[in-house]
Amino acid sequence: MKFMVLAFFLAYIMAVHTFNLKESSDHMESLEEQLEEDQDKQAQLYAKMFEDIHELQKYAKKVRARRGSCGFKLLEKIAEVCGDIASGSEVDLATICCSKQCPDSFIQASACPDKKA
Repeated sequence: MKFMVLAFFLAYIMAVHTFNLKESSDHMESLEEQLEEDQDKQAQLYAKMFEDIHELQKYAKKVRARRGSCGFKLLEKIAEVCGDIASGSEVDLATICCSKQCPDSFIQASACPDKKA
């Protein structure tokens, strides 16, 4: 009799344990599927982010290419056009020529209007 109770008790424990393993296995599979979905979403977000960064870099290169002369480059350009650097111009060449390309005629008219071409 004791043996039967012990055998029944062991069979019951094994059945419960097997059921718990099945539940755990199912839960692990669902977690793996969710992880794969999350990784796919993350990969798509990274791809979009890198596309946006690439577009911004292209735009930045265009802006730098369009930008004219700033700082020392502007002083060199004025010296090249005017022959010397004269102060006292009423036009703010630094602001204008740094934000867009200034032709030599504009620099001459602004920085050295008395000089003939």
